[in-house]
Amino acid sequence: MTSLAIPHPRPAALLGVAVAIAIGSQAMSPLLGPGRLSLPQTPPVESRPEALPAPDPAIGAPDVALVSIDSAIGRWTANVKRDPVDYISATNLGSLYASRARLTGSLDDYARARRAAEQAMEAASSYVPARVLDATLLYATHDFAAAATAARAIFAAQPTQLQALATLGDADLELGDYAGAQSAYARLASVAPGAAVTARLARLAWLKGDPAGALAMADEATAEAETGGAAGASLAWYRYLAGFVAFQAGELPAARSRFEAALADQPGSYLALNGLARVRAAEGRYVDAITLDRQAIAIVPQPEFLGELGDLYRLTGQETLAKEQYATVRAIAGLAAINRQVYNRQLVLFDVNHGEQLDEALALATTELAVRKDVYGYDAYAWALLANGRAAEADEAMAHALSLGTRDALLLYHAGMIARAVGDASRARTLLTDALALNPGFDPLQVVRARAALEELR
Repeated sequence: MTSLAIPHPRPAALLGVAVAIAIGSQAMSPLLGPGRLSLPQTPPVESRPEALPAPDPAIGAPDVALVSIDSAIGRWTANVKRDPVDYISATNLGSLYASRARLTGSLDDYARARRAAEQAMEAASSYVPARVLDATLLYATHDFAAAATAARAIFAAQPTQLQALATLGDADLELGDYAGAQSAYARLASVAPGAAVTARLARLAWLKGDPAGALAMADEATAEAETGGAAGASLAWYRYLAGFVAFQAGELPAARSRFEAALADQPGSYLALNGLARVRAAEGRYVDAITLDRQAIAIVPQPEFLGELGDLYRLTGQETLAKEQYATVRAIAGLAAINRQVYNRQLVLFDVNHGEQLDEALALATTELAVRKDVYGYDAYAWALLANGRAAEADEAMAHALSLGTRDALLLYHAGMIARAVGDASRARTLLTDALALNPGFDPLQVVRARAALEELR
């Protein structure tokens, strides 16, 4: 795997733990998931099952890597305490916290990484590695506009900073500037071909309605990563990406095999655990799905995971347990501003799907759409509009969500329900039929509603 790393010192004290953030390791919100599979965005931190995973950089198995990372963090922290203007140590410290965050999904670790990067930039504002790190961290915590601005400035001044170009392309993708993302990725592919770039192109292909091509590229990225020596969490991320694409395309056996392979590489991958839980739920194996989701939540209690678990409990008649999960989602939403920034789309979908705080859901979706005009931004906005009785406006917004031709069963389901609400029965039947044909198990609870609506329309 071609890995273009930030050029800063990497002392032996790091015990082999790569601290540089490589192109193949964009810190996407592992949390980046939308209402479907998480991570698909550039490396993980999702979000709403945001659309596709982007390359993640975590290194090694969590138990081994975290011990090494924590040990190194202690040493670099001591350096920074001794000399607050030691910008190289501060940058290394920030990189280590970023690597830790990608393994644990901890937003606190991302916050610590940003503080270290900011300290480095305060001490040496022109130190490029610190600026590049800061841009990737802005991206990881879903401040995509700021990440794009920072990365663009770095790359304009230093065209050899390919990580800045990668971050710019990733941020453009999340902001809905697909032409900008395509341009950045094409340039990367010409000068630094490899797993990290192929994975990004896979995400773009999937968004543009080419699931077969996306899966082929995701598998190619996995092979390139393996050939390049990737292992553990780094290789698991690529396998997760392939599993994500396969699941979205309704290819459950292919998704299952890739998620299982990811877990073999990284037993503690909360993303792969949740992905496999999705497969089990789609197969009707709710007990297995519940077990897997509980394992994922024990590692990273994302609102999306909790909402899914609550839905599974509800479908299996365990209403008290379902309500406990739903209450936890609301509690997480109120913990800190960063939670809303990272989990906003998950929260919008959760509220609408469960009929809670609909005014707040629409306000959150509206605010985000002002900045992020991507496929899933329009989708969340349209879904919230429908829940608030504004079907005609929802239909208009949904047209934007479908404009790229993305083959996502959840998008088609939302579009079908909106068409039904505006009285277009024929279009609603077509969209709902397509959604269920594409992926009959895209979401256990919403599939029940989709089938009921389709039966009513018939």
